Amino acid sequence: MVSPYIPPPIETATDPVHSAADLGQRWRALMGPLGFGERLLRFAFVGSDRRFIKILTDVEIGRRPALRDVESIMSALRTLVGEMEDGTTVAFLLTRPGPGPLSRLDRQWSTMLTEVAAEFNVPLEPIFRANDESLVLVEPLVTQSR
Repeated sequence: MVSPYIPPPIETATDPVHSAADLGQRWRALMGPLGFGERLLRFAFVGSDRRFIKILTDVEIGRRPALRDVESIMSALRTLVGEMEDGTTVAFLLTRPGPGPLSRLDRQWSTMLTEVAAEFNVPLEPIFRANDESLVLVEPLVTQSR
């Protein structure tokens, strides 16, 4: 039997992040109950103290990642991170409606975000995906090149 999804208290959203598991818990605290009406790429900054900076931004996204859109996001993030304290990183959460396990499209998003972030020198945290039933880590696909 699967236990029901119960998010951690919102107060834990700014606890330090020392691992991917910690980051998943911080996202769970920020998102609260699951259920999403649209596809969004959410991002937050993790400061040099390893805590979320209290800024959360959402960008509407399509089903499939579009290189031009991801490059535009990374260009803006490179500028923002450059203005922040050294050691600041970016944490992404893909959200989408519906149930189900990780999909190939979730992995394609994670892969493109990871690859383009590297090209733009944007330091990333592990990427997560939330849908109506779970919030999980999304490992990028292993690719030779884009």
